[in-house]
Amino acid sequence: MKFKTIISIILIAFCICIIIVFLFFHQNSEIPKAIIVDNLALDGESESGADITFVKEAEKILESTGVEVDYVDVNDVTLEVYQNLARYHLIILRVHSGVLKNDGAICFFSSEKLTKQKLQKYGEWFSKGYLANATLEYAESSFIGLKPDFIRNCLNGEFHNSIVIAMGCNSSINDSMARAFVDRKALVYVGWTRDVTVNHTDSATLELLKSFFEKNETIKEAVEKAPADPKTGAKLTYYPYETTANLRPKRIIEELLKMKSSFISVVKIFPRVLLAILLTLSQLGSVIENRRFFRKF
Repeated sequence: MKFKTIISIILIAFCICIIIVFLFFHQNSEIPKAIIVDNLALDGESESGADITFVKEAEKILESTGVEVDYVDVNDVTLEVYQNLARYHLIILRVHSGVLKNDGAICFFSSEKLTKQKLQKYGEWFSKGYLANATLEYAESSFIGLKPDFIRNCLNGEFHNSIVIAMGCNSSINDSMARAFVDRKALVYVGWTRDVTVNHTDSATLELLKSFFEKNETIKEAVEKAPADPKTGAKLTYYPYETTANLRPKRIIEELLKMKSSFISVVKIFPRVLLAILLTLSQLGSVIENRRFFRKF
C-alpha cells in the first residue's frame, strides 16, 4: 500500500474520531440555562416585568452560579414558549394556574386570549384535551390554558437534568401536572398545594433558590423548610418524592459547567493535536522516502 494512501486512511479515521468526540461533548456541554416565564400581571393587580424585585433577585442568584437566564414577560407567554421549555435546565413558571372543574387537572395559563381565531388554529389540540378555556376570577378575558397532556405531547424535545418550579396557585394540589413533566424526563417538579398569594410565592421561591444554589441544600431540605402561606395555608411540595429528595441542584449545575469546560478544552486543543499529527506523518513520510532513495544505491 502506498504511503500516501496510508496517510489518507489515518487522517480520515482521526477526523471521524474527532467528530464523534466533538458531538458527544457538544450534546452534553450546554451552558446551564434557566427561564422565568411571568404572566401574573394578567389579573390586572399583580406585577410582572424584568425590573420587579423577584425577577432581579432570581437572576442575580442564578447568574452568580453560572446559569444563563432568559426572561419572558406577560405579553409574550405564548404556547410556543411552553413548547420550548425543554431547552432549559431550570424552569420557573411565575404564571397563573388552577384546577379544571370537569376533570380535576391542573391548568397553566398562557397569555394568549381565547378567540374564535385561536379556537380554529388550535382546534385539534382542544379536541384532544391538550388545551382548555382558562378564566381568571376577576379578568374580563378568557385565555388559552395548558393541560398536562400538552406537556406530554406538544413539547419540542425532552428535558435534561431539569428542575421545574411552578409558582402559581394549586400547581401541586395533585400530581397531574407534575407527572406530565416527569414523563418528559424532568428531574423534579415543585409547586403549591393550595391558592398562594403573590408576595408569598415570590419570597418563598427566592428563598428556595438561595437554599439550592447558595447553601447547596437538597430538594427535601429546601422544600420542607419553606414556610406555608400565612393567608391560605399553601405549602410547597415536590414530585417525585422517592427519587429526588436527596438531589442537590447546585451539584447538577456544577456538573453541567464541568462538561462545558471540558468541551471548550477539546475545541482549543484540537488544532494543536491535528498539527502535531500532520507534522509527525510528514516526518515519517520523509524517512520512508529517504530509505527508498538509499535502496536504489
